Amino acid sequence: MARNKTLFIYNTSKQKEQEWSIYSENVINKSVTVGSIRKTYTISLSGDATIQFGVNDTVYLRAEYNYSTDSWKSHTDTPKEINFTVSGSAVTVSSSYSPELPA
Repeated sequence: MARNKTLFIYNTSKQKEQEWSIYSENVINKSVTVGSIRKTYTISLSGDATIQFGVNDTVYLRAEYNYSTDSWKSHTDTPKEINFTVSGSAVTVSSSYSPELPA
């Protein structure tokens, strides 16, 4: 039986907009601009899945869902710039990434 999860995507940076990519084969494939208003997506998972989140083609986070335990784990090389939290069926991903401006 499939489990519905709601993804909440937030831009917590000082930039007006961020370019996000959200991808998991056969689950979700979105490229979206996130401004001051969050983006929300409902996904249906009927097995294990890995979702890749990217911000401005620079900051990435990989979230792995384990269907048998109904649990998540995540990994990023930039923990200060992208965050992942889960509460029940809500999955929240936020990024404070702001590109360095040339001097």
